[in-house]
Amino acid sequence: MTSKEIVRKLIRLEPTPRIPVSLLSAGAWTLNRAGLTLESALLATPERVAEVIAGTNEMAHCDIVWPGSGYHNLAIRGAGGKIKFRIKGTPDVQEPLFTDATRIDPAWAHRVQDDPGVRLLVEAARILARQIGSHTVVGTSQWAPFTLGGLAYGVENLMRGLYKDKAAVHAVLDFAADLCFAFLEPFIDAGVSVISLADPTSSGDLISREQFIEFSLPCLKKLATKIKERGVWVVVHICGNTTNRLDQIPLAGADLMSVDYKVDLAKAREILGGKIAFSGNLNPVAIMQKETPEGVAEAARQAIAKASGTQGGYLLMPGCDIPPSVPLENVKALVETAHATTL
Repeated sequence: MTSKEIVRKLIRLEPTPRIPVSLLSAGAWTLNRAGLTLESALLATPERVAEVIAGTNEMAHCDIVWPGSGYHNLAIRGAGGKIKFRIKGTPDVQEPLFTDATRIDPAWAHRVQDDPGVRLLVEAARILARQIGSHTVVGTSQWAPFTLGGLAYGVENLMRGLYKDKAAVHAVLDFAADLCFAFLEPFIDAGVSVISLADPTSSGDLISREQFIEFSLPCLKKLATKIKERGVWVVVHICGNTTNRLDQIPLAGADLMSVDYKVDLAKAREILGGKIAFSGNLNPVAIMQKETPEGVAEAARQAIAKASGTQGGYLLMPGCDIPPSVPLENVKALVETAHATTL
């Protein structure tokens, strides 16, 4: 059975012959291993980027690869904002795209598809979908609307607006949902099978359950619906402790919920089991970066024991994107543990 067939069964909550396994995004890790920064990769060719991603996965053997991951903030650049690349890691937004929600121009969202970096990444995704998409899931990722809206408007402005100007926040989030889909639509056309929506600003460490339901959930559902109408699976990842809002994630239309290391996997199973698939929660630094391969394997076995039960529906994955310095041997230990585990 191919990786793609296993992931399809996972999403359908059907029994799988082994535990599915993947990294979450890992764009910076993948490109940095090949001597490329995220900035220099955009000056290469789509063929080179696709070659690096496919070649890395020939060594790692994950069930999902993520062309375009690590480049979420290109959506801000494409809409007319400013970002700054790092030597290692992902680029930062230098300043908000706008600070007055009444002056949002809907046309900004459609500019993103003209960004040369976005076009290169879309073409790399197209190459991967053609070359390996029949047997390996090819996906991509972007910020979910609540987080993307915070970057476009300024996180402090967004958080202040939750209390003082709800109409402005909803206008920002409607725009962010449109911007997110404008970024993702070319990847869908290129043949990706899954999209990860990362939403760290929706963390339980930052906003309450009530605020999540009022502000984040509606725009997340709006976006997920548009993606799924195109026949593409939706993964939602929220950093931090999301235990008190996990029950809302199926309502957003997600096919799989990725949980951080702060979420207990047994509790995630209790809330999500039988509703949607879920993944996580190995600590990307304390385990994936700092442990030995044997330590990673033991942590993976413990995660599988807590999460899998007898129902399946669990994908072994780090609890967030991994740092660029994570050893390949540790990734292999994660994957090999999953491959050795049958349900």
